[in-house]
Amino acid sequence: MLSLFGKKNNQASPAENPQESQEPIVLSKLQEITAGDDEMYRSLSRLLFLDPKKITTSLEDAVSQATAFDSAGNRTRAEVWYRIAGGISLYRGDPEGVRKFFEKASSIAGDRRPEYKTIASRSQDAVNLARKFYESI
Repeated sequence: MLSLFGKKNNQASPAENPQESQEPIVLSKLQEITAGDDEMYRSLSRLLFLDPKKITTSLEDAVSQATAFDSAGNRTRAEVWYRIAGGISLYRGDPEGVRKFFEKASSIAGDRRPEYKTIASRSQDAVNLARKFYESI
């Protein structure tokens, strides 16, 4: 796309980049599903996999990576892998796994990631809402 002065403009229009136009639709579906529960909406909007079919790692591998990094003292990578394991558990509909992995991620992250505590403490609600969300996309 050329700008007013003949230079090429690097920004793609929403019509040229369908990913940009789909994200607000997906998030508005999540907002609809969470129906006024702002805390859960904020948490799920940060932790749900928008396209879980693109996840290439298994739950077992994510847990293995998390525990290996945790025992090696690499807390940042351990947090990331616990978060991935929690997201996979959320997609699979496993409230116990959701609670367990997001509690571990929360213990590492502390107050920096309040969404971990929300999801861990309300894991059954999170799984139910995630199921509705995944059925709608």
